[in-house]
Parts: sequence; C-alpha cells; structure tokens
Amino acid sequence: MNLGTGRNAPGKTFAAIFVAFLLLPLAAGADNKPDLKPGYNFYSPREDAELGQEYSAQVNKQLPLLDDAAALNYLNELGKRLVAFAPDNQPEYAWKFRIVNSPEINAFALPGGYIYVNRGVFDAAENEAQLAGVIAHESGHVVMRHGTHIASQTLLAQGGLVIIDSILGQRGNIASQLAQLGLGLGVDSLLLKNSRSAETQADEVGAYILYQAGYDPHAMAQFFQIIARKYPQRTLQFFSDHPNPENRVQDVDQEIAQLGPPRTRAIDDAEFEGIKQTLASLTPPPERKGTPKVDAGNRPPPPPSENLARFDGKIFTLEYPDNWQAQRGEDNVALFPPGGMVTGSEGETAQAYGMSVSLYEPEQGKNWGLIDATQELLESMRQSNPQLHVLQQTGMNLHGNPAVSTLLQNDSPLQGQRETDHLVTVRRRDTVLAFIFIAPAGTFKFYAPTFDRMLQSIDLAR
Repeated sequence: MNLGTGRNAPGKTFAAIFVAFLLLPLAAGADNKPDLKPGYNFYSPREDAELGQEYSAQVNKQLPLLDDAAALNYLNELGKRLVAFAPDNQPEYAWKFRIVNSPEINAFALPGGYIYVNRGVFDAAENEAQLAGVIAHESGHVVMRHGTHIASQTLLAQGGLVIIDSILGQRGNIASQLAQLGLGLGVDSLLLKNSRSAETQADEVGAYILYQAGYDPHAMAQFFQIIARKYPQRTLQFFSDHPNPENRVQDVDQEIAQLGPPRTRAIDDAEFEGIKQTLASLTPPPERKGTPKVDAGNRPPPPPSENLARFDGKIFTLEYPDNWQAQRGEDNVALFPPGGMVTGSEGETAQAYGMSVSLYEPEQGKNWGLIDATQELLESMRQSNPQLHVLQQTGMNLHGNPAVSTLLQNDSPLQGQRETDHLVTVRRRDTVLAFIFIAPAGTFKFYAPTFDRMLQSIDLAR
C-alpha cells in the first residue's frame, strides 16, 4: 500500500433473444415470496448444475474437507430442509453440503447447489438459527444464479454479439467456455466474488427461506454482525468474498416486515450443540506452515517469527514478530518483514507486507465522530491509492476503546497483484490512530494469525 497523504433458441438470433430477455418483466411472487429474479444469464440452470459438478470436483481436491458422518448428516439434513423453501429452485440442482476443516469463518456456494461451510462457522454460531442463516444466504446465491451471472457479465464485457455467439456456439462444456474468459474454477475464482447487490439479493432470499422454515430471519444478519465484531481477522476472507452491503440489518428488517406475521416453530438446539461438541473434539484444523506462495518473480519474505518483540510508541505499545523491522517516521511507524518494503516503477517506496501505524487529524475540528473521521481518512488515502475499495466496515472494541474495523482491497506495489488491507481506527484525544495490516490478497490468510496477535497486543493506556 502507498501510505502517502442461455443459449440461442433455434431460428432466433442472439440479439433478439438478448433484447427480449432484458425487457422481460419481473414476475410477482406468491406466498410473500421476494419479488426477485436472477440477473441476465447466457446459461441455463442445467449448465449451472454441470458447472457446479465439475467445479466441486476441483474444490474438493483443493480444500481440507471433514468426513465426520454425524456432522455431515446434520448439515445436509438442515440444508435440504431449508432449500425446500428456496424460490426459483430448479430440479437440476444437486444441493450437496460439505464442511471445510478450517477455523476461518467463511462459507461459499458453487453454481448448481454445492455449498461449503467452514468449521469456523459452527464454532462462531450461537444457535442453529444463525447456522441456518448462513446456509440460507448461500442458497440465495445459488437460486439467484450469481456465479453464472458473473460469467455472463464477463462475457458481455469482453466483446460484442459476434464474440458472444462464437463462444456460446462452440462445442464443449461450460467450464471450457469459462476458461476462454480467464475464469478458472479454483477456490479463488472470480465466480465466487459477489457484489454488494448480489449480497443484498442473497440476504432477501435467505430471510424468506428462514421465515418459511420457522427460524427467526433476524438471525442471519445478527450472525454477520457478531462475527465482524468478535472475529475481525477470522472473517477477512468471508467479507472479501461477501462485501457487506450498507444498512444490511435495516434492509433485512424491512424485508422481514413484508413477509407476514412471525412463523416460528419450536427449535431444539440440543442437536446443534451436540454437533459443535463433536467438531470441537476432532483433530484441530491444520495450521498454515511454511512460506506463503506468491507469483513468480516476487520473492516472498520469510515467515513471521513466533517470538514477539515490543514496540513502545508515544501513545501506544504493541508486540510484533522479532524478525521484522520497525521504521519510525515523523507521523507514522512501519513494522515489516525483510523485503516488506518495495520500490515502485517510479522509484517510490511502498509497503507490501506488515503493519503501519499513523495519526490522522480530521478536518472537522474537535467535534467529530469516529465513523465520519474514518471515512475522511479513507478519502485521503484514495488520493494516492485510486484503486482502494471498501469491502466491509463495522464497529469493534479495542481493549475498551470504541474502534472501527474496515476491510479494504487495493492494488499492491507488487506488480500485477492486489492486496488486502485491514484498517482499525480509534480516537486518541483529537486525532485518529490508524493501524493498517497489509499483505498481498493471495497471502493475507497466511499472515492473519500474526496480525491478530499484534492487534490483541495493542495497549492504548498511555
């Protein structure tokens, strides 16, 4: 970070079908169903199912999956009970649910009904309704066909109707077509990167599913709030793939109000608690070891040391890996591993790994709020980082001090890479104290445990 201030029907042309598709009105739902339909899509639900089957085969090889029979039976029974209420459900969808043996709080859905829930979700969920909320939300991504909608957007952006007809008219499966667009099927595929509008749509579908299944629909939005506040480092990948819509809780509340009177049923959380205990008794998830992988040509820093050194600042102290360097500036401090500072194409020095601490004085005078001041700081940062984007923002508590946690994406000073930044802001007298944790997007997971230890070590008592 720079730290400066569907296929063509026989006998019809693609263009005619495309125009007619865009002009097709939304159908009014019955039984209080959300008035939602999938966005434009050049593929059929059957192709969603084909893509999901091939996609899941690759993902299953890339991820550590749990095979505990009791936990899998519970998750699949719960999932299938929920998706029975999903609007725009299609008979082609497989609806298979797997548990990823990872402590990170994340879940994702592949086209065609393949849903993966991390072990960390079970650990963080306080009751079955919250777990059901995660599944219902991911089911919303499936029935709204967000994966192949992204593929269709990419296809449309890459050329005109001739190119679209050429790709869609070729023989071969949908996966080979997506490969021509540069859309791979790995766990980091663009097909899993949802927009805020897609998140809002999945929330609306999820709320409807929960309501029809007899769960409190508020549990879904409450879970997203809880994990953002309590587990900021363990949720970074979740909010990277699921950018938090503005006013999420209020929007879900409005959607619930339109569903009708409460439709609850007696829910016994005993089975849920039993599964949580079962998972807790299993071998812990594998720890990340070794050096993070980066693109060829960019030599990665050595792994962070488990031994910590102490940094004493004027208004704070913290601990950091003892194989990192501490560089003091006039108004900022940079803590970084060897090779963490890189030289850009124009000769400027920028931080690619580590943590930066700086003070920011808001232009609003003394009567300012932390959220507004954080937004002002972000606008200031964008002047030298024009590709800076906010993925998720929430309040948090930093050892008794109100703080704001902001997850960001930006261009990395490492050529051709993006980076993930976690900004934590807190008020200190009349200034904002900003802590920024920085790493390339592909390696941020590797550094997250170290960043979490550093964040927990911060002392603002001075």
